[in-house]
Amino acid sequence: MKRLAAIFLFALAVPAFADTMTFTVVGIDCEGCSAPIVKALRAVPGVKSVKLDWKAGVATVDVPAGFDREQLHKALTNLGFEAVFPGETRKDLQPLPEAANQALDVQTDEEGKKLDLKTLLVPGKVTIVDFYANWCGPCSVLEMRIRNYMHTHEGFALRRVNVGKWDTPAAVQATREFRAEALPYVRIYDRNGKFVAAVTGGMWDQVLDGFTKAEAR
Repeated sequence: MKRLAAIFLFALAVPAFADTMTFTVVGIDCEGCSAPIVKALRAVPGVKSVKLDWKAGVATVDVPAGFDREQLHKALTNLGFEAVFPGETRKDLQPLPEAANQALDVQTDEEGKKLDLKTLLVPGKVTIVDFYANWCGPCSVLEMRIRNYMHTHEGFALRRVNVGKWDTPAAVQATREFRAEALPYVRIYDRNGKFVAAVTGGMWDQVLDGFTKAEAR
């Protein structure tokens, strides 16, 4: 009887992973995105296992009965992606509410002045220098992803610089000094102001990798 009672109590202590959830991951376009997505999903309380087919853009997780899938929505949104379950309509990544944006450490230079990194970089924070243009659609998408990421990750500062039509001092500096060839173009610096990575074209997996390396230093 004691042995049966022990088995019964053990069974009560172990959650019943009775449900398997499969959903589409919007925004994944390369294998490099797989690792941060899987890591974020595994970190969600209650998730036991994660499988991701990045080519098909489909993820599968095992969860307890009654699991709130909104946690999965939130985990991917915080990472710059979107989870769409069967029966749901794709919404795409949404801009943050104005109050949330106001709380972020973001500064924008619309005039495209030449950068002085000594005054631009923020001590104690990972600084993202984002060269953009108002006519550049991918620049807007990348900015929204960065802002959503910063909303849930402390210790980041975003400094945006408008290159205009490649005719500003910042544009000259970006192409000659930093070797930028296209937009979006971001440079990532660690908390001590040391250069970590440059990403051209808004490749989100590379940006996330840069964030991870900068935080680890």
